[in-house]
Amino acid sequence: MASVTVKVNGRPYPIICGDGEEDHLTYLAEFVDKKVQDLSGMSNTTNEAQLLLMAALLVADDLSQAYETIDELKGKVSDTPKSVINTENWANRLEAIADRLEKA
Repeated sequence: MASVTVKVNGRPYPIICGDGEEDHLTYLAEFVDKKVQDLSGMSNTTNEAQLLLMAALLVADDLSQAYETIDELKGKVSDTPKSVINTENWANRLEAIADRLEKA
């Protein structure tokens, strides 16, 4: 197991994670910290727990919207006839081949 110390709202938090996950965990903490900083600039909230909860809710809302978008896109793909998907796939392949031939 690895560990990394991340900062959110200027405070250090030591976190244990899997080996090799340190950079990703640091990235996620920076994402949360950005939400906290945005909130602290817009709100008079000085209670850190409340600020962190609000940031978590914003991140959860972003995730919820992303899941909805994924579901919509899956629905569009499943509603598309297979022949159209295959035709588009072949058209893309042929266009790529044509581009390579023109460059040669």
